[in-house]
Amino acid sequence: MRIVLLGAPGSGKGTQGKLLEERYKIPQISTGDLLRAAVAAGTPLGRQAKTAMDAGQLVTDDVVLGMIRERLSARDTHNGFILDGFPRNIPQAQALDQMLAELSKPLELTLLIDVDFDALMQRLTGRRTCGSCGWECNVYL
Repeated sequence: MRIVLLGAPGSGKGTQGKLLEERYKIPQISTGDLLRAAVAAGTPLGRQAKTAMDAGQLVTDDVVLGMIRERLSARDTHNGFILDGFPRNIPQAQALDQMLAELSKPLELTLLIDVDFDALMQRLTGRRTCGSCGWECNVYL
């Protein structure tokens, strides 16, 4: 399956993506994770991303799409993938569609996770992560 999960921060894209990843044995791909890994590895795209981030700017769509193209070319995406929170706007969606057509990997499902605003606020403001071990919880749940 080739899936895109869309929704506001805190809507549950990451949680649902992990469940889908386990169930279908396909990788969940988060642009944030891709960016952090590329910057840490010092790849050419990672260096471009770091320059933008260090300047307080958004990473360009070209850089993000380049990282996604590289990731979708990996062997573990042969049976499918889950894009977590990307694309975020219409130009990104159009570029993604074109790229997936070039890779012969068109989307099979796009899922919008729509959550009430007050619930989102509670989820986001209640999030806690341990700085030592990475354990995550929510003080409201």
